[in-house]
Amino acid sequence: MAHLYLQGDGYTYNGLGLFGESSPLISFQENGTAGLSLNYLALSGTTSVSIRSAGDAGGHNALPQLGEETNVLTTVTLKGSEPFILGSPVGTSNAGDGVVTFGVPDTKIASSLTLIDASATTGGVAIYAGATNTNSDGVFVINYVVGGSTVTYTGLEIKGGSGNDIIENDAKNGIVTDGNGTDIVILGGAGAKATLGNGTFDVVFVGHSALGTNEAAGNALGDSVTFGAAATASLVVGTGAEAGSTVSTASIGQTKVLDAAGGMLINFGAITHSSNIVETLLVAGVNLTTAENEAVDTMAGPGVVYFNYHGSEYFIATNQAETAVSSTDAIVKLVGIIDLTAINSSGAVTLHV
Repeated sequence: MAHLYLQGDGYTYNGLGLFGESSPLISFQENGTAGLSLNYLALSGTTSVSIRSAGDAGGHNALPQLGEETNVLTTVTLKGSEPFILGSPVGTSNAGDGVVTFGVPDTKIASSLTLIDASATTGGVAIYAGATNTNSDGVFVINYVVGGSTVTYTGLEIKGGSGNDIIENDAKNGIVTDGNGTDIVILGGAGAKATLGNGTFDVVFVGHSALGTNEAAGNALGDSVTFGAAATASLVVGTGAEAGSTVSTASIGQTKVLDAAGGMLINFGAITHSSNIVETLLVAGVNLTTAENEAVDTMAGPGVVYFNYHGSEYFIATNQAETAVSSTDAIVKLVGIIDLTAINSSGAVTLHV
């Protein structure tokens, strides 16, 4: 097993390649407070890689991009007490994604990556990963253009640690599990799940991406969120979580919260700036799609409407008067909740018991 050791303070290594090693260990030792960074690490034939982040209090270590060219990398493990940054929120998937496959040009690549495990970290991590990479998105940090190729990530799992983490997972059916810090989680893909620990003031974004992907209406539907401390938590609903083409189906797409509580904030600010909020009662016996359409019709203007249906509470945000749900509306289901009221300030809805 190869061991690459990097040391310094206020220093950036341009980039390194490590080829033919199946399970290398990369150690960062930041010796001050100005930070230590390796611009990129290129790998080949590597099935797993471990990264250790150490250093003096007040500093951090960073790896903007780790790339593996043969598409056999399955696991990246992060450990250590020093804050660590993997990837960057630059709004471009090729440049910002922390772990990429950069293999054969003119191909469609389903990435082999399944797990980024930072559960043993204690100093906090910032991880940006799982975005679809295409040639049109520009060059990778590792200065390699995948000509005509598209790289996708499905079912990627990212585990956070016990520090205050920022984790973005843009993969379809992506999974984020985080600890008891004050955490920010971004779900940029459809069918994704986030489970957070008991740290207060956690924030989860759905239908949003700091890597610039999946933000069109309907591209990030079916996400579910479980907060460990819901009473202080916030859910921020982005444009990717709008209904999109599902408005013409029997099941309009929605975001689910599995343990909502009084005090929780649902921020629909990307959908509507209206402070209007209406609670409506439904005609008995209607199906869910009909109930949703009746609800926005009852509101008769922009804002947020909510109602109880089969033991759960539904919130719909719209920016216009409607007789039925439109593609730019967003729906949030509070699973198993029927007793919360709400106030609305410019699309920021606060739940109350």
